[in-house]
Amino acid sequence: MTTDDFKIILIGSSTGALPVIEQLLNGIKREFFSILIAQHMPESYTGMWAERLNNHTPFDVMEGFEGAEILPQKAFIAPGNRHMRVMYNSNTYKIAITDEPPVKRFKPSVDVLFSSVFGFEPSLFIPVILTGMCDDGVDSIVDLHKKGFTTIAQNKETSVVYGMNKEAIERGGIDMVFSPDEMVAYFNSLF
Repeated sequence: MTTDDFKIILIGSSTGALPVIEQLLNGIKREFFSILIAQHMPESYTGMWAERLNNHTPFDVMEGFEGAEILPQKAFIAPGNRHMRVMYNSNTYKIAITDEPPVKRFKPSVDVLFSSVFGFEPSLFIPVILTGMCDDGVDSIVDLHKKGFTTIAQNKETSVVYGMNKEAIERGGIDMVFSPDEMVAYFNSLF
């Protein structure tokens, strides 16, 4: 399978996003997508959350680990207290896990995940910013938008905390503002 056959969704999220992410994973056609998630969550919870999503959604969900191949039907949760990046090695997109200092107080950082794809083909990646407090991910999603990536934010009406997504929208970094149901419909319309 080549990267022309699927897309990689990058999700940045914080407060209130856990049920939204589960809804997305249950609705998106897994055979056409891989999903990478940077969720602000302590290290003691990310493994349990990945296991829960693996048991309650059609995706193969796990914590991201160094060198994991990014393939359709797989979803990777950034491990707590680590940063997750996308790298390209041996004609394959893979996960890189690093232990650098927090960015904007966060580790994992949405900005670290999003900025890791700056040099890659915009049509392959879809950055999404969901509900959450703070502005993590905003700078990088604005930059990705400027580079031609299609960017998506969760709408105000369905957000528990209209913060990260609000800031990204107000700064002009978002192409489409959707409810979770609308996101699922949009992603599934791509294939």
